[in-house]
Amino acid sequence: MPELGFLEDILTLLGLALATAYLFNRLRLSPIIGYLATGIIIGPHGFHLIQGVHEVELLAEVGVILLLFTIGLEFSFSRILHLKSLMFRSGLSQVLGTTLAIAGLCLLAGVAPRTSLALGMILALSSTAIVLKLLMEKGEIDSAHGRTSLAILLFQDLCVAGLLIALPLLAGQARELSLQPTLQALVIMGGLFLFARFGLQPLLKNILKTRSGELFRILILVLVLGTAWVTQKAGLSLALGAFLAGLALAESVYAHQVLSDILPFRDTFLAVFFISVGMLVNMGQLLQQWELILLLFLLLCTLKTAVAALSALWTRYPPRTALLVGLMLFQGGEFSFILLKQAMSSQLISEEIYQITLGLVAMSMMATPIVFARAKQLAKALTFFLPAPSGLGAEELEARTAALSGHVIIAGYGVAGRSVAKVLRSTGIPYLVVELNGGMARQAGEAGEFILYGDCTSETILHGLGIERARAMVLAINDASALGRTVRVARRLNPSLYLLVRTKFVLEVAPLLKQGADEVIPDELEASLQLAGSLLRRFGISEGRSLKTITELRREHYSGQEAKTPSADLSRYLSTLEAGSLEFHLLEEGSICQGKSLLALDFRHKSNCTVVGVIRQEHLNYNPAANFVLEAGDTLILLGTEEDMRKARALLDEKSEEITGAA
Repeated sequence: MPELGFLEDILTLLGLALATAYLFNRLRLSPIIGYLATGIIIGPHGFHLIQGVHEVELLAEVGVILLLFTIGLEFSFSRILHLKSLMFRSGLSQVLGTTLAIAGLCLLAGVAPRTSLALGMILALSSTAIVLKLLMEKGEIDSAHGRTSLAILLFQDLCVAGLLIALPLLAGQARELSLQPTLQALVIMGGLFLFARFGLQPLLKNILKTRSGELFRILILVLVLGTAWVTQKAGLSLALGAFLAGLALAESVYAHQVLSDILPFRDTFLAVFFISVGMLVNMGQLLQQWELILLLFLLLCTLKTAVAALSALWTRYPPRTALLVGLMLFQGGEFSFILLKQAMSSQLISEEIYQITLGLVAMSMMATPIVFARAKQLAKALTFFLPAPSGLGAEELEARTAALSGHVIIAGYGVAGRSVAKVLRSTGIPYLVVELNGGMARQAGEAGEFILYGDCTSETILHGLGIERARAMVLAINDASALGRTVRVARRLNPSLYLLVRTKFVLEVAPLLKQGADEVIPDELEASLQLAGSLLRRFGISEGRSLKTITELRREHYSGQEAKTPSADLSRYLSTLEAGSLEFHLLEEGSICQGKSLLALDFRHKSNCTVVGVIRQEHLNYNPAANFVLEAGDTLILLGTEEDMRKARALLDEKSEEITGAA
């Protein structure tokens, strides 16, 4: 039946994708390589198993749209605003630098000026879909190289609309200047902003009132695809519209539900996208000119890596981080295919150049997962001979840290690092901070914080911070691989150092402990314990019982960690009363207990609870005497069984007759 032809194509495509992705997973390689290999096998230049190539390309476009939408969901307008300087510095440098460098090399090779410039513009772009998917898989989207790569990729996506207009102009197809298209784009984008600002939340609330999961998911798909379509009508890219839709929902309380609903769609359609890229590769032609193709491939990858790395130096991160960015952005992008078609239709490039460039872009995208897996080792090897970065001269650093002993070193000055520093400062414990983000280090220095700009994985930096004399080190950085390297270096330099590490995921705890960390605190676990504690309080479970339950869960997860300091396990001190619980109870105005002593109330006899302490005006009175008089606003710390607690609460909450009569 001819109407089932496309269904057969999809079945063939997904079946082979499943097999190759499984194979590459077993080989510990990215499944993206398997999807690309599937495309080569089933494409028109392979065994030609797929007839509806155009339909597959349309599905692939949906995959890119959903990817950008989920990326927008995980960000927010405030986070993007934080990246604006990075976008226009590093992003502009990368696009302009790559365009001019490639155009210059093409001119030297005898290519026509217009064709050279067109190729420079096309190859300046990198793959948002591949790079961000790999960063998310590794949990490195918030790392220094992840944020910089994201900023450059976002700037490239913003440039796509301009490049699509520039190519026909470059070909001499001048368009009449008119304000109407510009005004139309502004009106459409303005309307989209107003809808996101004022209409989106009420719409979501009304849909959720129906309690229909199907309606909610349909609404999200309509929102994503509709926003992409609107921005495309405004002259921008579909992917940019999807990204804006994600940003509009990022600040919403429904963001997490939306993300969980959309992820299955995204991953499936993205697989189709990578397969469609593989289908473009003409292996026969590449093999016929393999020497030329290989030379051009190596030249393109080297050039793009160098330019992107130089552009990343705007961040004031060390050369190793900048080179990491370059190694992630060396490939061509999915929008390069669109620009290639535009350049071909505008007669800017010949059929031969089109096929060669198409092959180079596809090959570079296929090589990305392989290079990504080894990027950190390559960056470390290539920058080994460079000195470690430092915001202070060696003499000044030594002079300011020579007298320090028994201090704490804090690596990373984000939210966690700043909180630890504030606690240490309030208790008078000396500390030093090292931060890799140049802008953040400068701001902290201007605020009066003594902070060293540098890479905490560097032995030179750690020596300068006096790690041999330090008592403890807190690692509060987002780069998972840098955590492991820092732990190993710090443990070697000071075997007795107490190493406290913050990480994102529970799965990262065991490897870090094995590498030498004393304690590892995973955000994932602590967040779940906070959720459980809040839920217990909501259900009226006493503070002591909640504390005991949460402590037992925490002890269960941290049982493999041998801490060098006593654990904050308060439940062990309640071992004399296994069935008991500890509870804090506020004595409100008008209680019959107000103005009476514990003896006069006969509190112990009536409730069977022990008052182990009373907090009054932020002062704790331990083990109050029987003649201690209670006042309104006191917080009593009670110890007893759950039944005793109910009696104590009833006694303390009972109102005096005056209050009852007035009511």
